[in-house]
Amino acid sequence: MSESVRKRIAIVSNTSWSIYNFRLSLIRFLKEQGFHVHVIAPKDRFSARLVSEGISYHNLFLDNYSINPFKDIQTTRQLSKIYKEYNFDFVIHYTIKLNIYGSYAAQSRGIPSIAITTGLGHLFSFKNSLVRQIVRLLYVQGCRMSKEVGFLNESDREEFIRKKIVQRSKTFVLPSEGIDLEYFSPINGDNYNRKTKTFLFAGRVLWEKGVGEFKEAAERILKIHPDFKFQILGFVDPSNPNAIPFEKLESWQNSGIIEYLGETEDIRPFLRNVDCVVFPSYYREGISRILLEAASMAIPIITTDNVGCRDVVAHNKSGYLCKPKDVDDLVDKINLFVALDSEDKTAMGQYGRELVSSKFDIEIVNQHYLNLINKYIPQSAENEIKSSVKS
Repeated sequence: MSESVRKRIAIVSNTSWSIYNFRLSLIRFLKEQGFHVHVIAPKDRFSARLVSEGISYHNLFLDNYSINPFKDIQTTRQLSKIYKEYNFDFVIHYTIKLNIYGSYAAQSRGIPSIAITTGLGHLFSFKNSLVRQIVRLLYVQGCRMSKEVGFLNESDREEFIRKKIVQRSKTFVLPSEGIDLEYFSPINGDNYNRKTKTFLFAGRVLWEKGVGEFKEAAERILKIHPDFKFQILGFVDPSNPNAIPFEKLESWQNSGIIEYLGETEDIRPFLRNVDCVVFPSYYREGISRILLEAASMAIPIITTDNVGCRDVVAHNKSGYLCKPKDVDDLVDKINLFVALDSEDKTAMGQYGRELVSSKFDIEIVNQHYLNLINKYIPQSAENEIKSSVKS
């Protein structure tokens, strides 16, 4: 397809980091289909990596945690200006503010767009009831201005429909952000015959992710099994009011309860050295990324019976589900895992790998996106043939 007729697609999110880590495979896939992909997101250390991929990048002003309307107006105007300048054929928005203000900007320029809700997070948890109502009304308008609204799990879709934010006819469910099964391949050898058992929490270090419950469970288990290891790997964002302070992590580490590993750009070496991933989140996940990565690498999981977590685990088969905010139940599930023999633990990991392969493979997700795009962008015969290959 010549440059003059290449269709332009914009992918818009609240961080360059999230696009690079979660949607780079999608972008590469769309480029293979002949699209010219632009990324619009706030600048961070991953923005340059997007450019190195041959992606057109545009910096965006966005204050994720502010409820200042003047800042949001500034974001909307900037998006509208970029949309006018590049006259995109299609736009994909991610996260709350961009699903609202980005959808408005796209409609004002006559550009079809979809909004992907990657998890409800704090959407309905504002303490101020007036703020909650305003956010809901804004989201109603954003959904009206989007061609369709996507979710990563059925529970979130039903919540939006129940609250009358969007009509069911405009919704769809994506099978997660997708996981690259070759990149996250199973570990080699048998880790389960080691005397020292290692349990890993990985993710943003927030209270709602169950980090406090993980620490308390570790404290109890270590009284019986002092040779076990409990590790935390993840990013601490001081600007997030729900982040666990570094001082708290340091005190846990100094007391010998937790080993804090910092943050990483490649989690695979850490996953290869653990027996089990523990993720006791009670946050409104979309689909937990760390659970997809762990299951893809055939590592057993202990997580909560919570939205976006239970979708990735077959209870008693690929791991265990525990009650949210229940340290007693979490300890019980860890003890159940410890009591398994090596063969059962290996089988548990293999079952998780098969589950992810059947439901969350990145190729499945990419095809969903292409089918959506082809509904709203007139394609050449060449592209139509490509899009039908895996249909």
